[in-house]
Amino acid sequence: MPTPGFQIQAAYQFAIANGLQQQAESIRNMPIHPSIVRPAAARKGRLVELFEHTGIIEQFAADHWPGRRTPAGDKLRARLLRYARLNRERLDGAEVYEDPGEEGGAPDEPTLFALEAHLRDFIARNLGKLAIDGVRLRLFRDENGRSGVEYRTDVGLIDILTIDEDGNFFVFELKVDRGPDRALGQLARYMGWVKRHLAANKDVTGVIVANAIDQKLRYAATVLPQVVLLEYELDFRIRGVDAP
Repeated sequence: MPTPGFQIQAAYQFAIANGLQQQAESIRNMPIHPSIVRPAAARKGRLVELFEHTGIIEQFAADHWPGRRTPAGDKLRARLLRYARLNRERLDGAEVYEDPGEEGGAPDEPTLFALEAHLRDFIARNLGKLAIDGVRLRLFRDENGRSGVEYRTDVGLIDILTIDEDGNFFVFELKVDRGPDRALGQLARYMGWVKRHLAANKDVTGVIVANAIDQKLRYAATVLPQVVLLEYELDFRIRGVDAP
């Protein structure tokens, strides 16, 4: 039976061979929060996100990760993605005390959208279909070519940063399993940074996306007119397949 192991050096080499050298170097040199006891696991999680986002994860698995499609491989993938997520949240200042555990261990709990990274990537790919109050958005890209996905600022990583046709900014904060107070606090911090450093005289709107908007968050948003609340839904369909 193939082993579920994930070799990080093989992943870096695979990324470079597939034209992702800049992204691989960024992951190799990315900051790791001091509380993350397995820095390599957080970097492996970011590499998994990169390969899944670019559609080359199956080729990587075939070449370098033979145990990917085993139960142990599924558990390892979930664990690595969780390390990457926790590192991002702790770097953002979130007081998250969850322990991902050993790399090969079982995940502690299911997630609503296969972890926040998948929700982030889905929204980024489908911005053209998303309109907020009738306004169409596109991904922000700064003068240095940095895209608005996980846009790094002095106060943390913005999940998605977009602009409309008039140059007004929309800051997305994705809420998968964080409390409403924390989501609003992080969003306000990012909005303030964008207003100070990027927006000038343009408007800045905050957007919280969650599977379900709870009552606490709804109350808080009533006094924050520049914050929009959105809920996402999952829609699975099953159909029969004819025999060949």
